[in-house]
Amino acid sequence: MLVDYPVLMRAVRAIDSEAAPRLEDVVRAARKLGAVFISRAYGAWYEIDEATAAFSEGLDPVFVPPLGPANVPTTSALISDGLALVQQGLADVLAVSGDDRLLPLLTAANEAGMPIALIAHACQPDGPCLPLASSAVPASDFVRSISRAERYRRSRSAA
Repeated sequence: MLVDYPVLMRAVRAIDSEAAPRLEDVVRAARKLGAVFISRAYGAWYEIDEATAAFSEGLDPVFVPPLGPANVPTTSALISDGLALVQQGLADVLAVSGDDRLLPLLTAANEAGMPIALIAHACQPDGPCLPLASSAVPASDFVRSISRAERYRRSRSAA
């Protein structure tokens, strides 16, 4: 399971700006496909509570350093790791969360005959990725309201 966390957060917040993804359900959906040996979420992970929550729900937070302000190449890191998994034959099923920029990875998995599951994805309905997937569940199916404590932490000033 490979998750482009900023893409997932944007997809969830496009539905409700005060929402968060149900990460436990994302991981559970991947486990329905078989044993999950690799479960990574790519992001800048500056918010320790967010990284801890991801880890607690079964995702390994992978730090991707920013290239500049608001420029974190999470999709590139996910594609690179995913291609290595596909090329080395280390996965039976590719479960990913991201958007249509995952096309190079999905194409490689498809060419290798590997089933592809898009879980909590933000792919366009008429985009190139959905036809390559064996199954696809949009990010909108994994939205939850944030708790009072999360809302409080989110509104705190960094100063």
